[in-house]
Amino acid sequence: MEGYDFRFPLSTTPNLRVHSLKDLFDTHLRELFRLLAPTKGEQELMVDGYILLNDRHTIHPLYPPEGEKTLQPSGPQDLYEPRISFIQHILESLLSIIDLEAKGETVHVDGFRLKNLKQWLGSGGGASDILAHAASRCNLRCGFCYNQGTPSILKARPRDPENEFREIKTRIDHYVPQGRLNIFPNMGSPAEALAHPYFMEILQELRRTTEEPLRIPTNGSTLTPQTVQTLARFKPIYLDISLNSASPKRRHWLMQDPDPQTALDSLTLLRDIGIPYSVVIVPWPFPSPQVMLDDLQNTVTFAAAHDPTLIQISLPGYSRTLSERWSFPHQEIWEEIKKTVQALRMRTDCPLVVRPGLFEEYSDPERLNAPLLIGVIKNSPAANAGLSMGDRLIKINGLSVKNRPQARSLLTILHQSDLKEASLSIQRDGTRLDLDLNLSDFDYPYTPETATHLGMIFSSLGIPHEWLERLKKVISSRGAKEVLVLTSALVRPFMEKSISQNGFLSGVRTHIRVPGNHYFGGNITMGDLMVVQDFIDAIEEFMDSGEVEPDLVVIPSSPFHLSGWGRDLTGRVYLDIERSTGIPVALVECEPIFD
Repeated sequence: MEGYDFRFPLSTTPNLRVHSLKDLFDTHLRELFRLLAPTKGEQELMVDGYILLNDRHTIHPLYPPEGEKTLQPSGPQDLYEPRISFIQHILESLLSIIDLEAKGETVHVDGFRLKNLKQWLGSGGGASDILAHAASRCNLRCGFCYNQGTPSILKARPRDPENEFREIKTRIDHYVPQGRLNIFPNMGSPAEALAHPYFMEILQELRRTTEEPLRIPTNGSTLTPQTVQTLARFKPIYLDISLNSASPKRRHWLMQDPDPQTALDSLTLLRDIGIPYSVVIVPWPFPSPQVMLDDLQNTVTFAAAHDPTLIQISLPGYSRTLSERWSFPHQEIWEEIKKTVQALRMRTDCPLVVRPGLFEEYSDPERLNAPLLIGVIKNSPAANAGLSMGDRLIKINGLSVKNRPQARSLLTILHQSDLKEASLSIQRDGTRLDLDLNLSDFDYPYTPETATHLGMIFSSLGIPHEWLERLKKVISSRGAKEVLVLTSALVRPFMEKSISQNGFLSGVRTHIRVPGNHYFGGNITMGDLMVVQDFIDAIEEFMDSGEVEPDLVVIPSSPFHLSGWGRDLTGRVYLDIERSTGIPVALVECEPIFD
């Protein structure tokens, strides 16, 4: 099979934004400032215009007047690898005012290709990033599917399968497992990878390059006995199966699955052949909340009997694009689901996690960071040592444990080490217990390659206290006195309590607000899904209230973390917030909370 050339088109029509050399400078500078921020010392500079060196008296505004149309992102490439878009826009603008020639003849250029693909390698999630490029199509149509409300920039766009396979093979050929370096990492799709006609060939090519664990999300509809047998050849492998219901009738209704029994039967097949997996359930409150809760209990009981590593209950959500008939009082429904899951934990020998995990504890900041276990993976070193739900970690190998993020970090180091034994001190029902762990004592469904933390499960990552220290550092470095902090509904109680308890910074007043997620709408409240316009709207609303004029706005970096280029899910750069509002904006570094 011939290698794949990464080619990109150029518009053959003149660039409507470029009519003169001055327009050319504007376009080039604007495109550059979507990729970088000028600095003076360590201070970022917000540039809004320039002068020409042959005309020092005229300042040329760099950004168009309010309301003038700007370039819109066209796909994932603009979000994850904007340097390609930069090259496209610059070449198109140049071709608007010049013609290229070869041997005295005009050459009509309609595209370009990359010369050295090694220059485009970037770090990402490893081989699983490559598999995501096969997830460009889906064979079911789930009524609650988040992808239906996905911005157009992120929507899967399936192409000719053979052409996709050639591209993925080229990615594999250039993959560097040691550094997890890929061509354009993170640019994959969120649909069903197992529906790709060349998926097994892709796995085969990957296994020639790396033996790292492969994690594959799937709706389970393709997990026939033959498929499971084939997958077993590529161990270590881990599946996240969106089962959603153990009732064939309800699964068919929820997911438009013509053969729901295939997914239900797959749990036995996977257990018997030794492929670990998790089960994902999205409780959908239709035709009634009670039907949903009854089905949730039945599905958890069914799944737990087949030894998954854990069962994930994803709180149901909908965006503004979903029909009004599917709307529901999400806070009330989420609380009912939480209570049901907590009751189920008492009689289920498989860890049950709620996503987003912060919802379980966000109203109790002290519990939010407590190193409490909500379960342990069956047959893991943790389970075999006697750990169980409700245990609180006190010491790990003699080191005192103060909070959940610290506990998880220590357990990660331990899990990845070559040690064969470890010691734990826990608190159970008010009594301290000392336990010894044999890290080599495990069996299915636990495997050290596909599990974490020696089999211990927490409700969420928690919120690292470093966030507060970073917030202090950012505010101090800017010399701000009136600070508007924008965060999510689930993080706000922690921020408020931490700031009040720690006294924060002398002479500084903080105002904490939660922006509305107007872009996604519906009941989407996750902070990491907010976009630039949501933050602009929140700042303007705060200013309109007349309470105070902030001299600094602080925003967590996580909504702009996904692309690695400071862009939100619409492709806009976070710098646009300050450009639009005129209020200095600073990001506080923090990782997205995926759990």
